[in-house]
Amino acid sequence: MIHALPEGAVTLRRLPVAEDAGPMAELAVKGRPVPQPVPGAVLEAAFECDGRTLLFLTDDVPHEDALQVHLLDERQQLLDSATLSSMYSTGSFALIGMEPPRSVRFRFFGGTEWVVELLDEPAVRLPLISEPRGVHRRLGFTRHFKVHGQPQPER
Repeated sequence: MIHALPEGAVTLRRLPVAEDAGPMAELAVKGRPVPQPVPGAVLEAAFECDGRTLLFLTDDVPHEDALQVHLLDERQQLLDSATLSSMYSTGSFALIGMEPPRSVRFRFFGGTEWVVELLDEPAVRLPLISEPRGVHRRLGFTRHFKVHGQPQPER
């Protein structure tokens, strides 16, 4: 069952921004360091479900903010990531709530209610066609969570 982690359970240290790269951060969850830096700069929300940690971080870039969604396993290893962004769109993270057993509902951009649904096991994904508009992932053929949403074009 999904539940929010208490304030202070996740600590974040922003790293200096490298040329031609977005913001990165070092994290620790319940005092255990995450082995590699992850994209993002501001921790918006953190959840735990079945020993895994689901994190929402924004990039803190005015006028074109992106939302980074990261899933860590019980050893704090990065299992999966996705980025929600749209050119010239200003995202603002607003948590709507948790939807047991394994989902989180929120708003970010596009007048859309987004849902991140954790999967019991990795599922097959087809790059370029498996995600809603505005959701980006690294090249790969599996995912540990799905992102649901139908963003409307900004006017």
